[in-house]
Parts: sequence; structure tokens; C-alpha cells
Amino acid sequence: MVSLPGLTLAGYFALQKLRGRAWAERQLAHETAAGRESVERGAERLGATSTPRPDGPLVWLHVGSEAEALGIPELIDRLREENGDLAMLITTARHGPDELLAARLPRDVVVQYAPYGTGPGVAAFLAHWRPDVCVWADNRLEPALIEETHRAGIPLFLIDARVPERPGWRWVPGLRRALLRRFAHVLAGDERSAEGLKALGVAQQRIEALGFLQEGTAPLPCSQAERDTLAEIIAARPVWLAAGATSGEVVMVVEAHRQATRHSHRLLLVLVPERADDGPALADTLEAEGWVVGLRSRDDEPEADVEVFIADLPDELGLWYRLSPISLIGGTLAGEGQARNPFEAAALGSAVLFGPHMGLWRESYERLREAGAARMVSDLPSLVHAVEFLLSPDKVASMAAAAWEVTTSGAEATDRIMQLVLTVLDEKSV
Repeated sequence: MVSLPGLTLAGYFALQKLRGRAWAERQLAHETAAGRESVERGAERLGATSTPRPDGPLVWLHVGSEAEALGIPELIDRLREENGDLAMLITTARHGPDELLAARLPRDVVVQYAPYGTGPGVAAFLAHWRPDVCVWADNRLEPALIEETHRAGIPLFLIDARVPERPGWRWVPGLRRALLRRFAHVLAGDERSAEGLKALGVAQQRIEALGFLQEGTAPLPCSQAERDTLAEIIAARPVWLAAGATSGEVVMVVEAHRQATRHSHRLLLVLVPERADDGPALADTLEAEGWVVGLRSRDDEPEADVEVFIADLPDELGLWYRLSPISLIGGTLAGEGQARNPFEAAALGSAVLFGPHMGLWRESYERLREAGAARMVSDLPSLVHAVEFLLSPDKVASMAAAAWEVTTSGAEATDRIMQLVLTVLDEKSV
């Protein structure tokens, strides 16, 4: 391994601190000019912020990317169920769309960029926020930020951990080992990662392989009585759902249904339009085309002769996800409107179909697809093929089981990090 002559670990950290504010400002100017930083929020990279620190205990969660942020909202909700007075600060390592986190987090959670490791930014950041504990969910270990946090006496926990990589570390041998020693406890994403981290010097008693944080969302509600009634009416008919279909997607969905019914003549399409107000006009259009249509807002039921049932009452997706083994998520096919969180469907046992326009939920869709719980469709032929494929009970059951596994896995990891964080806070309050 190549190293810089005479550069020890202590020397590396000292060098980062010696690079003053002017160095950090030049770095910020360069990154901003290249479009890699926010003009409006660049000061946060220098440790500055106009947001006051909330009163009471503060939990600092650091994430690196969209994928590494997936389990954070669930963790925050669970922590606040145990202690409603907790303040939450999230820092992100890399510039990206804040809408990702804003769509998933409570409004009072503070989100800002992590400071650069050069210059006085880290010290200013820690002096302002004074976090009680840090949960690190970034596979890139930022040396100065971790080292200064440790020196400030702030407990650090590494979660969703894999063997960390960082360009340039070959110049400072032992840097990964030194940084990993700063974490009081490590929760590895899997056994392979745990073994790799142990090889880097993480002590056996400080590491557990518990999987990634639980990801998902609280199941959408529905009336159980309504669900039971509709399930009895639908009986054994095969059903698929287009959830939040945009006006540009309805034509494709209906044509896919037409083709799929050639192989399954009793197939029922439940169509939830993106705009509930469009329901009556949509029903008129489909009836003029020869379809037998049921309309929820006029108290129709999905009787045996109904081919397309338009569910145009608001806030009923929880009901239809429970009744439909297959769910196409609207907004993902035509690239108009906004894609929904696919875990809403997956958590209720529905196999997920989605298009290429995943919006803020890209990583969630990809995670479900990798687990075998979702399939991507890109056009009419692929949509028809996917629906026909999933009309096989064993195929859709396999995908539904995978969806359940993904949405429930990670509960142990979430429980464990909650225990670690709450123990630290309890000890500090004594």
C-alpha cells in the first residue's frame, strides 16, 4: 500500500484542521461552480446555519445517499413513540434533492448538509448543535467529522454497515481501522459485511449482523367491514389494481386489461384515477367504449358482470391494496404526476408493478425489485405480459411473500439501534 511519507493518522487529522476557512471556501466555490453544491445552502458546508438548536435531547442521524436514508423515517417514528421530546437532526453527505427526505419525514426534523472536513466547519457544527448521540448511516466514513465527534464525547453508532470504501484512503494506511474504532457499536447489513468489518478490526463484542433498518410505512387504513363485504362480492375473481393512474396512463391500462381478459375473461380491473373528480367522466368514456363499468361514487359494487371498477372515493387505497394481489403504481408509466411510495402496496401483500418514472422513490422501487417483490414495465406489451404472468396464483403469491419479507425485515436492527440510542439518552439524563 502506498502512503505519504511521514503522514501518520494524527498528522492526517491535524492537516485537515490546519486547512483553514479559506481552503474550505475555495472547495465550496469549486463544487458550486461545478453544480455539485447548493448556492443557497453552501454555508452549511462551512458549519454555519441560521436554524436554532431545539431544546432537549438531540439525536443526530447522518446519511450519505437516498438508499441509506430509506430506513431513517421508520427509526425516527419509533424513537418518538418512546420519547416524544426528542429533537432530530439529519445531515446528508452529498448534495441531492431535499424533496427525498421532505416527503418522508416529520416537518420538525431539521435536515442540512454535513460540514466539510477541512477548516473550522466541523468544530462550528458540533458547537452549535451539541448532539447527544450520533447514528451514522453512511458507507463513506468522513474522517474529520467522525474523529471530532468522538473527541467531543458524543457516542457514535454505525448502522446498515458494509465494508467502507473511500477514494484516496490508500495514502493513509490504517485510516479505516482507526475510524471504525470510534464507533461504540456497529450493526452490519449482513453476515458478509460483519466478517469484513471484523477483519478491519471491529471487535466481536461491538458488532452484530442484524440486517438493514426496517424500511416502509405504516399500513394504509381501511374499514375491515368494508373490506370483508367487497371481498365476498369479488369472491374468487382475479383482480388487478391501477393505483393513482394519470390521464396519460388510463388508455394504456385499459388496453392492457382488454388484452389480459382474452386469457382470463373474469379478470377485474380496479382503476383508481389520480384525480377522484375524474371518476364520473372516465366511467362515461369507458361505457361508451363498450365496457361494463362500476363507479364507487355512485354506490356501485364490483358485481360479477363488472369489467372495470372505478374507485373514485378519496383515501381508499388501503382498501384496494388489500383486495388486489397485483398493483400497478400510477405516475410511474407516463412520467406525469407523482409516483407513490411502493411500500404502501407491498406492506399490504400486493405485488408491485411500476414504470420507469419512479421519482423520489427510486431506491424503494429498486429494493423491492431486487427482492423479487416488484417488476418494472415500460410499455403496453410489457404491462400485458406482467399482468398475465401474475395471474398465476403461485407467481403472485411468491411476489407477495417477497414484499412481506422486505417490508418486515430489519425490525430487529431497528429495535436494536433504538435500544442503544435510548440507553445513551437515559444515562445522560441521570
